[in-house]
Amino acid sequence: MDIQDKLVRTTVQLRSSQHKALENLSGPGKSISALVRTALDKYLDPYYEQSYENQKLDKMLEEAESRMEKLNEGVTEMEDIFANLKNKV
Repeated sequence: MDIQDKLVRTTVQLRSSQHKALENLSGPGKSISALVRTALDKYLDPYYEQSYENQKLDKMLEEAESRMEKLNEGVTEMEDIFANLKNKV
């Protein structure tokens, strides 16, 4: 769990068979809440992975845009240099 990812209290209705199974799995150091969070993390793992990949892609696109701006600035500078050279010849 991320340090910034605080726990939020919520109410969830479970079937009695689900609650009984969780009670049987729980014990010292393994609360029902912890078991439910673990199950949700496993269920949501593909979403977490996709979100992470999307963040990486966004960062790469931002970097590419920044580099393109620098290249365009360089092209403009080169065009100015060539224009000045043509005027001197």
